[in-house]
Amino acid sequence: MKKIIILIIPILLLFSCKKESNSPRVETISRGDKWGIKIGSSYSDVYTQLQQLSKEKNFNDVDIVKQQSYSNPEEIKNRVAFYNIISLETNINKLERVIIQFDGDKISSIDAGSALPKESSKWPLDVPDEIAIYKNDPVSVFYNKLKAIYEIPAYKNYKIILASKPLGKPFDPAMANYEEWAFSFFMDVKPGKTGRSSVRLYFKNGKLSKIKHEYEEFDVYNS
Repeated sequence: MKKIIILIIPILLLFSCKKESNSPRVETISRGDKWGIKIGSSYSDVYTQLQQLSKEKNFNDVDIVKQQSYSNPEEIKNRVAFYNIISLETNINKLERVIIQFDGDKISSIDAGSALPKESSKWPLDVPDEIAIYKNDPVSVFYNKLKAIYEIPAYKNYKIILASKPLGKPFDPAMANYEEWAFSFFMDVKPGKTGRSSVRLYFKNGKLSKIKHEYEEFDVYNS
């Protein structure tokens, strides 16, 4: 019995929150508005509304659902300025990933490797210095360097993936090519309880047609 108790305690400590049995609660809005996000608004207007809401609800990004990956730097030439993170990956022979993060007008970090990329000061390591992408490089040189890297056979098969759209940057016109966006945020309900709102935005014929809101509450434990 003593051994059983010893085994149970670590398992309990692994869980810091417990979902309420009566959640989630789901609502669908097809007229009017929710949090100032208005049905019938254009893509760009919804984006502006999200920017305002993000300040009130304390979230930073919106996901573009099923956003495609890209095979050529030219496909993202006019989109780099709208994002904070760009990922490159290939699974030919083995999985290789590169995560490049921007802060302001500079490259702030580079992580490269396989399943768990590690911080690096440059990428790739085996190309001439004038082609390699370096930490602290100006964002303005990123595209031309990436284009040169893709001309090297060993790197031409990397897929380019744009991360979640940061709301602190301007609207990306290419977002209007996707009919579903998503975002979520948390809020303190009361001591020991937190709530999470998961939201999907659906567009039709260039206008917001539906908002789906799923709300869950969790008991939070200090471990």
